[in-house]
Order: sequence, then C-alpha cells, then structure tokens
Amino acid sequence: MILIDTTPLVALSDPRDGLHAKALADLDRIAKRGIVLCEPVLTEACFLLGRQVQRARLERLVVELGMTPLAIEDVAELRLEVFRWLARYAEHQPDWADGYLAVVSERQKDARVWTYDAEFRTTWRRPSGKRIPLAVR
Repeated sequence: MILIDTTPLVALSDPRDGLHAKALADLDRIAKRGIVLCEPVLTEACFLLGRQVQRARLERLVVELGMTPLAIEDVAELRLEVFRWLARYAEHQPDWADGYLAVVSERQKDARVWTYDAEFRTTWRRPSGKRIPLAVR
C-alpha cells in the first residue's frame, strides 16, 4: 500500500510544478502497488491547487489511478494520536497531513509513504520512534 502525500499529488496535477517529471517517473514505478489517498492530503492538495483546471486534473488522477480512500474504524482515536504526534514535533511546525500520514503508516504496517518532503527522511518518525517507510527515495 502506498500512502500518497500532498507533494506528489500536487506535482502530478500541475505540469508547471518543479517535481512534475519526477512524480510521473515515480508513478510509473509504483502505481501498481495501490495508492491510498487520505482526506487530509486531498484537502491540502485542493487548497494548493486553487485553479479549476488543476483541480480537474487532480480529480482525473484520483479516478483514473483508482486511488482508494483510507478506511479508518476509530477516527476519534486516530485524531488523538495525530494531535499527540503534532505536539511531539511542535518545534518543527508540522501540518495535520504529515502527522496523519506518520500515524497511519504505523497503523498500516505494510504502508509506504510517497512524499518529496525532506522531513519524512530527516525528522518525522512514526509514533513508536521508528522511521517512516518511504515509497521513493
């Protein structure tokens, strides 16, 4: 399972994005593994992709790649875990989507996060303190 972060989602949806070519190349390698899209990531991507044409590309991408929504049974507990994670990294000013991915990556042991944010390599960890497995380097 691949948990997609906002950076590749935006890069795939905006051909002018500096990471667009890299995201397309990475997509060719990992799309077969099943991409899961979390609501906080989709929300952040829609905020960053303010133009209708960008959002239309995003919609096509989500549909054509068959990105599945993340099914969470205990949403209330997940929220509390994310808030605790955010407090742990407060000095680095993480956003909700980053915390969400970090927590979910621990809950879903087979998950890998597809991101281009350096903090996932250098700073962010799962709530247990273990590194977050990444889908691309």
